Amino acid sequence: MATKPIALPNVGEMLNAHLTAQNVPKAALCRNMDRHPKYLQADVKKTSLKTELLWHYSLALGHNFFADLAAQLPDYFTTNVPDPTLPFKQRIDQLEEEVKLLNVKVEILEGVLK
Repeated sequence: MATKPIALPNVGEMLNAHLTAQNVPKAALCRNMDRHPKYLQADVKKTSLKTELLWHYSLALGHNFFADLAAQLPDYFTTNVPDPTLPFKQRIDQLEEEVKLLNVKVEILEGVLK
C-alpha cells in the first residue's frame, strides 16, 4: 500500500543516540537492567532489537522508543491508539454548534431592534 520504500530505522543507533543525548551512564543502566555491559555494547550496534528488549530499555530509561519508531511511519498509517485530541474535537464541535445558535439569535434580535 505504501507508494515509496520506507527506510528501516536503526534501533541500535536510536538507543545509542538517546544514551548519548541524555548522558546516561551505561554501567548504571546495565546494573538497573541486571544486564552485562557487553550486551548493551552489542545492542547499540544492532539495527534491530526484539520487542521485549526494547520494552525493557524503554522502562529502564523512562523513554518511549516505540513512539519514536511510530513517528517514523507515514501519517496515513492506521493505529489502534486512541486519539488524545478527540475530547477537544468534540468540544470544538459543541462550541461551533453553540456559535451557530447564538448567531441566529443575534440575527433575530437585530431584526427586532430595526
